[in-house]
Amino acid sequence: MMYSPRRVLKAIRWLLTGSPSQRRRVRQELARVSASLFGDYYISDDYTLWLEDKDFRLKYNELSPGNPYSMDRKFALREFARLVRNIPGAIAECGCYEGASAWFMAAELPDVPVYLFDSFAGLSNPTAEDTALSENHFAWQAGDLTSPEEKVTATLAGFSHITLFKGWIPERFGEVEDQSFRLVHIDVDLYEPTRDSIAFFYPRMSPGGVMIFDDYGMTSCPGAYKAVEEYMRDREEHILHLPTGQGVVIKS
Repeated sequence: MMYSPRRVLKAIRWLLTGSPSQRRRVRQELARVSASLFGDYYISDDYTLWLEDKDFRLKYNELSPGNPYSMDRKFALREFARLVRNIPGAIAECGCYEGASAWFMAAELPDVPVYLFDSFAGLSNPTAEDTALSENHFAWQAGDLTSPEEKVTATLAGFSHITLFKGWIPERFGEVEDQSFRLVHIDVDLYEPTRDSIAFFYPRMSPGGVMIFDDYGMTSCPGAYKAVEEYMRDREEHILHLPTGQGVVIKS
């Protein structure tokens, strides 16, 4: 990232004596410079309306303290929960971690049953499909991302329309096999649980219902991407690949 001497001097002047908006712009440029020093990392424009939603940001920071990595995904998930407000069916989530995603869905649709599936023992054993793309990518291990059930129940204590199903995917899916679904959030990182989750829930989606794959566009989750691509290959719906890394399918 190259800057002319004139631009550098302008940035210094703005930082020292500029208006609040000018200082903000310089801070973002400094963030871009810092990121570029460590690699080809992209930092988006911060002048976006969703970042001005202070109530959302406060709640996210309360639910996920010290985790700046998925705020944009949680915001997108909340918006999809609003999108399916008038679609029939329940909500399901596969892999609830500490309960933040479930909180935002449950808060938006307080009269809709929410079914959560999690081992509460972290990830299952990765398979060959989950092999890291290169040595620069993180390799998952069994037990990663473990969060205790007590943490989730405490986070979601204010909701009476949530049911937790503890166990490895897909062993407890049968308990909701008679349900239809308006919103399904799949966040299990690996090939086999992603494959099993989409295979169970896709046929039970209501027309207009939304399936969200949290890991679809993550280079750290090649197995999740492969599972979604394989299942959707011969189906009519398009997989929306969002810049957040999420994949989205709207059931026709």
